[in-house]
Amino acid sequence: MALVSSTDAVHTTSPTHQLKPGGDAPFDADSTLYYLDSPRRRLFNHSVVLVGLAAYALYLGYRTCCTMNPATPIFSGLLLAAEIHGFFSLFFFFFQIWNRRGRTVPAPDPDVTVDVFITTYNEDADLLRQTIRGALAMRHPHRTFILDDGRRPHVRALAEELGCEYLTRSTNEHAKAGNFNNAFLQTSGTLVATFDADHVPRADFLERTIGFFRDPKVALVQVPQQYHNLDSLQHKIDHSTRRIYSEQDVFFELVCPGKDHWNAAFFCGTGAVLRRTALEPYGGLVVGSITEDMHTCLELHSAGWKSVYLNEMLVTGLAPMDFKTFQAQRLRWAEGNLKIIKSINPLTCPGLTLGQRICYIASMYHWTIGIPKMLFYLSPPWILFTHAFPIVNFGPTFLTIYAFFLVSLVLSYRILSRGTGRLFMDEFFNMVTAFTLIRATNRMLFGRMPAKFVVTDKRGSGRPSVAEALPHIALIVFSGLALEWGVLSLTYAVSDDWFGSGATMFWTLYNVALAGGAVRLALRPPQQRLSCRFDASLPVEVKWDGCPAAEVGITRNISDSGCALLWKTRLAKQTQGSLVLHIGNRQLRCRAEILSVRADAGSWVEHGVRFVDLPIADVDFINDAVFNMIVPRLFRHLSRPALSVRLLRYLVKTATRRFAARPNRVTASVPVRLEHARREWLVTSVDISHTGLGLVMPVELPAGASVHVTVFGAHGTWDRQATVIRTERVPCSTPSLQTWTTGLLLSAADLREAVDLEVAA
Repeated sequence: MALVSSTDAVHTTSPTHQLKPGGDAPFDADSTLYYLDSPRRRLFNHSVVLVGLAAYALYLGYRTCCTMNPATPIFSGLLLAAEIHGFFSLFFFFFQIWNRRGRTVPAPDPDVTVDVFITTYNEDADLLRQTIRGALAMRHPHRTFILDDGRRPHVRALAEELGCEYLTRSTNEHAKAGNFNNAFLQTSGTLVATFDADHVPRADFLERTIGFFRDPKVALVQVPQQYHNLDSLQHKIDHSTRRIYSEQDVFFELVCPGKDHWNAAFFCGTGAVLRRTALEPYGGLVVGSITEDMHTCLELHSAGWKSVYLNEMLVTGLAPMDFKTFQAQRLRWAEGNLKIIKSINPLTCPGLTLGQRICYIASMYHWTIGIPKMLFYLSPPWILFTHAFPIVNFGPTFLTIYAFFLVSLVLSYRILSRGTGRLFMDEFFNMVTAFTLIRATNRMLFGRMPAKFVVTDKRGSGRPSVAEALPHIALIVFSGLALEWGVLSLTYAVSDDWFGSGATMFWTLYNVALAGGAVRLALRPPQQRLSCRFDASLPVEVKWDGCPAAEVGITRNISDSGCALLWKTRLAKQTQGSLVLHIGNRQLRCRAEILSVRADAGSWVEHGVRFVDLPIADVDFINDAVFNMIVPRLFRHLSRPALSVRLLRYLVKTATRRFAARPNRVTASVPVRLEHARREWLVTSVDISHTGLGLVMPVELPAGASVHVTVFGAHGTWDRQATVIRTERVPCSTPSLQTWTTGLLLSAADLREAVDLEVAA
């Protein structure tokens, strides 16, 4: 079976070897699995797992036998139960990542038929337009259907305009699952690819996924859910270290590749392809749950079907933009996953392997973390108020054992997460969601009313989420009063336990810091723009009205409605001009107006620019460039390994004497005009070192070619001759947007002069 090599995966996607054609031999999707770690690394990882769990178990044994306070049996027992809950959480996490697997990609069957479902209820038409166009542009023959549960005439008109098919129904029974099933019964494709209204697929989505269905036992192929609105509530970006954190990274980058080892990767509701014959016994997706995706996959696995997880960024969507929307989404996920056990219990249902049972229980168990976390949040202020300590023998022996346990826990997590998991951020989001998860657990145990599917608002509520932060505010107030009482108790000799009270106060302050961060997140200013802005450095030529000639600037970010433009001089608001954006090998011309002027960006001035009367064809082109060129490039840029990983690599290379000094590179995104063979291009630089200049080019230049470059700095221009020393193709799923990174060699004196121009934006 021939394989299609990975062309644009953010993470490792294939080993150096590939499967050879197998003639008429039956294809087994399991043959595409490979270990992401070497045998030695796996042995090391397994040792770390065993040491981490053993240290936790020894600590719990000591806690149970030697530290329980008989004077406060209920309080002491509850806190111990919360710690035991943490042990099982760690066990389930380690079990799922015991062996992380990747996938090589089989070539697609050219004869397989595919129906593409885009489910929608109340999403904006402009957001739907991006998803529909992305679906229609996917390579491999397919039919695209808009499943509109809102029964909106303008959505029908949009479908007719773009050339896809429109389906609706008279009721909204079973919400998203019912919408899917209504279309499922009216279509006939061998495979069904499904996307939420805000999830835009790349052109190679089907090419990369449908080949796995050559194995007749594969019912599902799922890809990770990545989110392109990086200013969302659940993202944290550090541009200086080129690192990005998302609240769901651990699940999609660690847990899902681990689940795939156990054939337990499950359907996540969007960004997936399913086999029709596997769904036919259920009439489509399984109904009766607000998390029909996981419920359906559990049924499929129990019936003997296989699932595949392909860890490639082939589709991106919108993450919740505000606290209220985020909490509503997590409540639905938590409540739905917990209530599945009432319909089909992974421990008792037939057909599952032991690994699958543990993986499904682990996924459900994850959503019960709210109650033990709340015990940890409330325990320190309760201790300060009552002076009732749940732990006795709080001395050197306990501190030594606890320190060993804590160090082993932190180190094992950091080693096994490979920089993906970040303990502080994980704990912060545990605080953010704790009260919501308690509500979900309560509804699962005591709720009588059927769960209701709530569509995630893709734009946000447009106002700070004060009500949703009230539990966190109450926790801060309660903890603050406890801290004051603790200080007064020590001051007026109500208590003389300075060590115990001090440790408890530190614990309280730590929790207050987490809760304060949650409140700050809830009260952050709402997003004002209707369209998402994407960080992108694109060269721009503008002739402002009243100016004699065109000048050159660069964008900081862009959307289909405007951009942030870096310009050498401060311009007045409402200034208008003719703008030429250089995107790939195309020049987009439009009128533009300055709406705002922001603080200086280095020696450049940032201007908020609105595109005036941009034709719909140009809007579509900008979105094509965003989702097929800009977003993948942005994720690659922000996927730099963690500092600890880079330091380890440096030490290994140094110790083995294979380390070669590499020029220090300075990020420098500025416009550059390049001339070669009587042709010229306006492009963007990416970096400068003491030996050369890196550019992004829309054409491939031959190594050794002599070129003329003009660098546009904040304080003037700089012209020199340079030599092309390397050209590398930038992975791109759309040939018309293909670019190359080009390295130029210049003299050291020339480059020092370029840096003196303050070109780095």
